[in-house]
Amino acid sequence: MLNLTMQNLAKFLGGRYNGAPKVIPLGVAIDSRKVKEGDLFFAIKGENADGHHYVDAALANGAVGAVISDISAVEEQLDKNLLICEDTIRFLQDLAKLIRQNMMFPVIAVTGSTGKTTTKDMVFSVLQEKFNTVKTEGNYNNELGLPLTLCIISKEHEALVLEMGMRGLGQVSFLCKMAQPTHGIITNIGQVHAELLGSQERIAQAKAELLDFIPSQGSVLLNCKDRQLLKPWLEKCQGAVIWFGLDSDADIWAGDIHYLGEKGSRFKVHFAGDTQEIELSIPGEHNILNALAAIGIARSLDINWEEIQRGLANIELTAMRLQIEEAPQGAKIINDTYNANPSSMEAAIKVLVSMPGERKIAVLGDMYELGIYEESEHYHMGQIAYQENVDLLVAVGKLGQLIGQGAIQSGMKAEKIKFFNDNITALEYLKRIIIPTDLILVKGSRGMKMEAIVQGLMR
Repeated sequence: MLNLTMQNLAKFLGGRYNGAPKVIPLGVAIDSRKVKEGDLFFAIKGENADGHHYVDAALANGAVGAVISDISAVEEQLDKNLLICEDTIRFLQDLAKLIRQNMMFPVIAVTGSTGKTTTKDMVFSVLQEKFNTVKTEGNYNNELGLPLTLCIISKEHEALVLEMGMRGLGQVSFLCKMAQPTHGIITNIGQVHAELLGSQERIAQAKAELLDFIPSQGSVLLNCKDRQLLKPWLEKCQGAVIWFGLDSDADIWAGDIHYLGEKGSRFKVHFAGDTQEIELSIPGEHNILNALAAIGIARSLDINWEEIQRGLANIELTAMRLQIEEAPQGAKIINDTYNANPSSMEAAIKVLVSMPGERKIAVLGDMYELGIYEESEHYHMGQIAYQENVDLLVAVGKLGQLIGQGAIQSGMKAEKIKFFNDNITALEYLKRIIIPTDLILVKGSRGMKMEAIVQGLMR
C-alpha cells in the first residue's frame, strides 16, 4: 500500500472523507471476516450481500476505516473513519492504478484459455529465486481480484505475476489498464468462452488485447499452435514476441522429452543458442509448454539457468490442478476439478494414461461456456478417452452424457462406460467398485463442483 492518509486518498482519487485526519491504511479488505489490523475495508455491494452491512464488523476486527457509497446504510457515522465515493469497486480499481504507477519493477500478465493458473505458479516460483515476488492468489483474476492483488504491493516487493481471466472482449484490456504489464504470456487459444464470443477467432482477439500493453523493452510469450489465430494482432505489440512450442520452429522449444509418470518429465530447452536440461516435477505435455513460457519470461529478466531449475523444482501449484491424492483404500486420485475445457480435459486424460495404475478410470463431467463447440467437443472428449485406452469412463452430468456417447461411437465397449446424472450417484458407484491399484482422474467445469467426488473418495 501507499503511505497515504485516507484524507489524501479521497483528495487524489475523488471522494469525501469524514474521520480522523492522519489515518494511514496498511492494506485493503472486502471481507469483514478476513480483515487484518490496519486494513481499509471496502463495502462492496454483491449479488448475495452488501458490504455496507458489515462495516461495524470490519472495524471491530481491526480495520482503520471503510470506503462506502451508501452512507445511509452505516449507523453511527460520527465515530467512524469513512471515505464516501460514488462506486466502491471503481475506487478500489483507481487505488490499484495509483499503486501500480508507483511501481518500478517487472509486472508479468498471464492469460489464455487453459493453464493460466499453473503457468502463473511456475513464473512466480522461478522469479522468486531472484526477486521478492507477489502473485495472484486463488481465482483473484478479474476486475475485483486483480486490484486487490495490486494493493498488496509494498516497497519490499520486486516483481509481480498477475493472472488475467476474461469472458468477453474488452476485459483483458480493462485489466491491463490497471496492471500496465511489462511482460506477458498467452498460454493458448481454446474454445472456452465461445458461448459469449462465438468463435475461436474472437477468443484470440480478446486474449490478444494483452499485446497492446507490452512496452518496447518488454516481451510476450505466445504458443506456436496459435500463430495463425494471433497473426492479425501481432503488429500491436511493441515488445519482443517469443514463440514457445515442442518443435524447432519455435523460439524457445523442448526436445528429447522423457515422461516420468507422476514424477513429471525431463527435457532439453533450446533458446537463443543455448541448450539446457530441465526437470519438471509436474506431469503432462501441456505443463512442459507452460514451463517453456515461464522459462522464456525468466530469461527475459536475466534469471540464470540454475535459478530457473531451482524454481521449477519448488513449484507449489494452486489446489485442485493435477493434485495427486491417495484414497484410504490405496487408489490414487488425480484431482483436476478446479475447472475444465476441451484442451485441459484432453491433457488430463493423457496424464491419466501416462501414470502407473492397473485400471485407469476417467470421471468426466460437463464443460461449460463452449457455445457452438459444446456438442462436438463433448463428443470429442469421448473419442479421446477411447483413443487413449481409458479402462473405465464415468460420465457425469447432462453434457457428460455426450462424452460417453462419443466414446461409444468411437468403438468403446458399452460395459466400459457408466452414466450418472450427478456427483452423488457417481460417487456411490465409484465407492463400490474401486480397488487399491486404480488410478482415477476426476475433472469437470467449476460449476459441476466435482471436488465433492474426490472428497467422498478420500473419506
